[in-house]
Amino acid sequence: MIKAKRAFDHLGMAVPNLEQAVDFFVDALGFDVVITAGPYDDFGYIWPGDTGPEPGTLRQANLVLGDSFNLELLEYTNRSAELPNAAPRPADPGGWHLCMHVDDIDAASAELTARADTESISPVIREQDDMDGLKWAYFRTDWGLVLELIQWAPGMPYEKGTPHRMALPRWAPA
Repeated sequence: MIKAKRAFDHLGMAVPNLEQAVDFFVDALGFDVVITAGPYDDFGYIWPGDTGPEPGTLRQANLVLGDSFNLELLEYTNRSAELPNAAPRPADPGGWHLCMHVDDIDAASAELTARADTESISPVIREQDDMDGLKWAYFRTDWGLVLELIQWAPGMPYEKGTPHRMALPRWAPA
């Protein structure tokens, strides 16, 4: 394990259109833009097996949600490497999703579903047994982001079997 002090800093996400992604995070989810940067002439890292950074155009935007979550959006264009034909689904190797904790999942789900750029890909699921009290739903933006909304509070049954607790948003009651 890393011995240095550590804390979550940011999540970086490749997006097909920087402006479209920034608009979604600001308008739909309430993020603020901290800085935009680029264009840069290469992607900055050397992938294993390559001899140098992949040439192409990189632009980025760094956003923040309140004072607790940093998000880096990266637009890679003019690539020399071949693109995959589809983004991975959340259940595919390399697949992922972004999850936002909300205080009213039914209202937040209705707001996202009403947007022209977002579709619901699951109903609101209400868990039982060890996860009783947890509610979640999945959405997909027209540019490919898989977004989960989740609502839960401390005191879930799983807590009886472990001293560890999931981190709550700062605004949630403890």
